[in-house]
Amino acid sequence: MSLLSRRCSVLLIGCGNMGSAIALAVNELMANLSLTVVDSNEGKARKLLGEQLDARIVGDSLALGAEQFEVCLVAVKPGDAVGALFSARENLQSSLIISIAAGTSLASLRQGAAVNARLVRVMPNLAAIVRKATSVGYAEGAISSEDRAFVEAVFGAMGHFHWLRSENEIDLATAITGSGPGYVFSFAQHLQEAAEGIGFSTETADSFARQVVVGAAGLLAADPRSPQELKHAVASPGGTTAAGLAVFEQAGAMPLVIRQTIAAAAARAKVLAREQD
Repeated sequence: MSLLSRRCSVLLIGCGNMGSAIALAVNELMANLSLTVVDSNEGKARKLLGEQLDARIVGDSLALGAEQFEVCLVAVKPGDAVGALFSARENLQSSLIISIAAGTSLASLRQGAAVNARLVRVMPNLAAIVRKATSVGYAEGAISSEDRAFVEAVFGAMGHFHWLRSENEIDLATAITGSGPGYVFSFAQHLQEAAEGIGFSTETADSFARQVVVGAAGLLAADPRSPQELKHAVASPGGTTAAGLAVFEQAGAMPLVIRQTIAAAAARAKVLAREQD
């Protein structure tokens, strides 16, 4: 019987926006969930989870007693991940441990985990809150197909999930999938400001920018054509879109900016990973 179908005890360490989004997804997937949450801000954790999720919330791992958990989700700040695991290691003697702490390697996590624990790293993004995330993961080779299926189900419930071939790829993917929403929000911000610059009110410009991004994203999700093909579908020869794209796609404009943006984020991800190790 799989983890999803039998009664399963799950420990969530850290219940911010991402942690609560994962907890809600797990709650929907698991027929017989026993959820315990460790978070120093118990009131905020309860508010994020909502009253519909029946969870025990405690302020620290000392309150766990001798209880053993089959699954542990680590959703704390990167610098706190190893310490948080170490504090709860007696409760996680043979658990599946899934960490979303950016830049914290499996080798580092192993320092805080029990010998028989199975470790997985996953990097979701902020869109998990609205079930539109792109999440990537890497696992130690020893984890079972049941463990893999559990990870796929949980993070698939929050959007799209992809296994990566190596742990190094997590840091590279973070620059695109993890940070990507920030780039899109920046584009929307500057689109709004440009709309204001040609005379629209802040309220109208904000509405325009939001709906342009939402509408284009909807087309990307529903239409099998590539982004390049969709771009050409919008841009009639000699039209307004073509005129704008002629500026947007100059060699020193958006193509260069995107490459430099991804390179800078990927380099920073590698630095953070070294600092955590």
